[in-house]
Amino acid sequence: MGKYSLINSTTNKVVDIVMWSGDTNEWQPPDGHYCVEHYGDGGIGWIYNSGGVGIGTTIGDTTHKWRPPCETSPDRNRYALNLLDLREI
Repeated sequence: MGKYSLINSTTNKVVDIVMWSGDTNEWQPPDGHYCVEHYGDGGIGWIYNSGGVGIGTTIGDTTHKWRPPCETSPDRNRYALNLLDLREI
């Protein structure tokens, strides 16, 4: 079992962190979503950019693989809580 970021295919926004073996015969992301392995970078509300490198600090920076939610986004608070309380679902 590993941690995966569940990402909305349209927005590239992380909508959940899941524990999964990676075996699509057991489970697969719902329609309109995909998963990438989660190594503790990014989190719920963050934007994923497969062509980027590292973790960004600003929303508009498109050179990084992970960009944080905006300062006023409710996702920013959820991200902090999820880091403290990540559990298998």
